[in-house]
Amino acid sequence: MGNQDLMEIKSFSGTLEASGYSTPITFSASISHGGKIIFDFGVIPLIQQNAYILKLFHKESIKSENFTLSGTSEDGTEFTTKDLYFTCLNDSWSKEAGSLMRPVGECQSAELLCTLDEISPKPLLRIRLKGFQNFYRLTATCRLGLIEMGGISLIDVPDTVTVSIEIRPEKPPVDLATWHDEADKLLEHVRRLMSVASAAILQVPIIEYIVENKYKITVLSQSEHSPSGLCVIHFPDQQPFFEAAVKSFFEPPIQVKNLFFAFEWFSIGSSYSEVRLVNAMTAIENLVDSNLADSDTFIRPKSEFNTTRRVLRQVIKQCIEKWSDDDLKNVGEAVTALNEKLSDLNRRSIFEKIKRLAELWSVPLDGISDEQIKFAKAARDLIVHRGNYYEEGKDQGDNLWEHVTVIREIVVRFFLTAINFKGSYCSYLGGYHITQFPPQASELNS
Repeated sequence: MGNQDLMEIKSFSGTLEASGYSTPITFSASISHGGKIIFDFGVIPLIQQNAYILKLFHKESIKSENFTLSGTSEDGTEFTTKDLYFTCLNDSWSKEAGSLMRPVGECQSAELLCTLDEISPKPLLRIRLKGFQNFYRLTATCRLGLIEMGGISLIDVPDTVTVSIEIRPEKPPVDLATWHDEADKLLEHVRRLMSVASAAILQVPIIEYIVENKYKITVLSQSEHSPSGLCVIHFPDQQPFFEAAVKSFFEPPIQVKNLFFAFEWFSIGSSYSEVRLVNAMTAIENLVDSNLADSDTFIRPKSEFNTTRRVLRQVIKQCIEKWSDDDLKNVGEAVTALNEKLSDLNRRSIFEKIKRLAELWSVPLDGISDEQIKFAKAARDLIVHRGNYYEEGKDQGDNLWEHVTVIREIVVRFFLTAINFKGSYCSYLGGYHITQFPPQASELNS
């Protein structure tokens, strides 16, 4: 669906409410191409009945006062928001006109309900996304119906609604509520995976639901879309990935815990390689921490190491008391600080955990050496603890970008394995190129 389908300006007559106050109001609203509600309240004379607007706006409070706004247009469209807030009132006074307000408002969410002229024989659930680029319409069938994703191949303004994902059942569902709940989860699953394909978080400012002749539009406030120049799937070749995304919702090849948190970390946009490396490494940390058993995470069982830890704590205390010139208070503080560090001795390194999870899930790490992983992890540590990677006046001897591409490649391979994807993807390891997953022996030897 294109931008032309977004709501044009409509005039509404309704009510404004807050803190027990209520007043009639007329206003206009539209949905911009960025998926945002645009209000026009016009000029409002300031009178006793609406003076609470001015009072609540200037109220000194930790939490700003939200208003409830509702109204109906001439064609019967109903508008409701429970979290309207005013950014300014532009209140003024003149001898000729008296006291006036020209409010400017925004809302976090809004709902529009209208009645269609024709009855739809089957329900339709649609979410609209910002900034997604694709070449042709993507389709897949599942037990919930036909799911489609359409968009545009050239995006002039990234922060624009460019695509929709929609699903319609093959025949009217027996239990409409259950179908809607499952379809909603499916669309969210696909959205997150297509965010991975784009390497950018695809936000949903608009949700549409059609049942018979009832049409509901939910508009949600979203931050500005940040495109990525490091896509995982080249936009003309998204169909195989789309099909794998849909199928993995119903038949996940691997039962992955907290996979979506890793998706979010990976898809957070940045123009700084330092942030890209930290985000990608955090995605891996999330995967290994959530999906490895204690036996893979810890060197010795926790109960066994707790005994060892108590012995080590006594040895440390004796050594500090023997060798330290500090007073007893400082000795106690030192022992406590070192005791907190002792638990780290029993944790396996992130390198070991990556290798163990890769083996458990059968993730191919061909073409990535152990040294590359260790060096990339060390680079991440420098950034986290020092605040930057390159130290002024010193030659680091390597390139931060190389570390970024190594960790991103590992994350991508974990993701592709998790949804059983087979096909071409964009790799940046050793320079940008399109390659196959799983890796082909002929390519690795070339």
